[in-house]
Amino acid sequence: MSEPGHSITWGQLDASTTVLANGLRSLGVRPGDRVAILDKNSVAYLELMAAVAKCGAVSAPVNWRLAPREVRTVVDDSQAVLCVCGDDFVESAGGVRARVMRFAELPRLDGDDPYADTDPDAVVWQLYTSGTTGIPKGAMLTHRNLYAGWPSILLECPEMREASRALVAMPLYHIGGCGWAGAALYAGATLVVVREIVPQQLLRTIVDEQVECGFLVPAVLLFLSQLPGIENADFSHLRRILYGASPITPELLTRCIELFKSEFTQVYGLTETTGAISALQHADHHGERLLSCGRPMLGTRVRVVDAEDNDVPTGEVGELLIGGEQVMLGYHNRPGDTAAVIRHGWFHSGDAAALDADGFIYIRDRIKDMIVSGGENVYPIEVESVIAEHPDVADVAVIGVPDHRWGETVKAIVVLRPGTTATEQDIVEFCRPRLAGFKRPTSVDFVDAIPRNPTGKILKRELREPYWQGQQRRVAGSGV
Repeated sequence: MSEPGHSITWGQLDASTTVLANGLRSLGVRPGDRVAILDKNSVAYLELMAAVAKCGAVSAPVNWRLAPREVRTVVDDSQAVLCVCGDDFVESAGGVRARVMRFAELPRLDGDDPYADTDPDAVVWQLYTSGTTGIPKGAMLTHRNLYAGWPSILLECPEMREASRALVAMPLYHIGGCGWAGAALYAGATLVVVREIVPQQLLRTIVDEQVECGFLVPAVLLFLSQLPGIENADFSHLRRILYGASPITPELLTRCIELFKSEFTQVYGLTETTGAISALQHADHHGERLLSCGRPMLGTRVRVVDAEDNDVPTGEVGELLIGGEQVMLGYHNRPGDTAAVIRHGWFHSGDAAALDADGFIYIRDRIKDMIVSGGENVYPIEVESVIAEHPDVADVAVIGVPDHRWGETVKAIVVLRPGTTATEQDIVEFCRPRLAGFKRPTSVDFVDAIPRNPTGKILKRELREPYWQGQQRRVAGSGV
């Protein structure tokens, strides 16, 4: 693994994670305990995740973009015994129940490797994904889940192999970051770790580090494609880019294929499915298939069903169900939520989809109201509950609207209390200290009333329709 100013060999990684695991044990970390991690990408972050696994404990990465109160919600829900923070995020972790330590403060003790044979169904990662209630839920991923998913990634990306150079640029709190990094480690590749996405620096890293493969979201591809002089960059070592987690336009995809002179593979999946479960290979990037997210990957089964979980005919739209060993164990301490999405051995994705005669999956719309903005999942009710706290707001609904950079962005539709005069800027600024940047509305519309059905449920589809007219593809999947 390497990052600017630091690299580590496989032997050094094994040794460093052993002494770090022993240090964690000295702090009282025991098998099954959760260790929260709050930082941007680094070699030390990946070392810690491996050391936690050697303890038989569970890594619970936390989104560093969250506001402090959101960090507390996630860390406390995880029941972490320890929260390890980068220097820039110690203040964000203030008030959490767990013991807070900086990376540099972690003890490292000599001794034997503490790793022992582990139950394949023991939890090793707990990744947080918001739910329809707006309360973050910890998706518990097991050793079996990871080892089911990683080989399938290598089949779809044969360029990732022993000694190849794999870019790790997406955030490690996201399945698209840690899942991809894990697959690269499984392959024996050299991981080129990028702390955070800064387009010009990322371009320089891809070129200077002679990256051969990587996973990026479309928003990052768009930023890269707009950099001055990118047409003259040397991408001769680049072999394949996997992309997913949000929509990509055919125009951007075509431009990127021309610019990077690389093969492209689209992947679709969710945190709850340990990441990618389908892939659209480079050879299938043509015609109507550009609207598909490909076919199921190795070991994955899919169905499209109606409201009674009956299979629908080929070409008809229903809910996409996913089966296989990649499906999570469940949500941490949420048996009701788990039972609602995993029924009869099938994970209910919440995405409306259709299958064609060749088994290609087409995501048509979203059954749930989730917004995918730049690869980040946003649940409207969480944003609505914050905006509703504004003293001038009488009613609010939040929807996703098309955005050429981010795929979707958050729009708030607000009814003001009589006699009040809050502006769009007032609403956005009110959200700033209360919500992560990607959750805050980028626009606000003011209306006299928000449409609801007789039971009071907001008619989100009716609200979205004017903004999505003419869009062929209304969702790209919820978040590899």
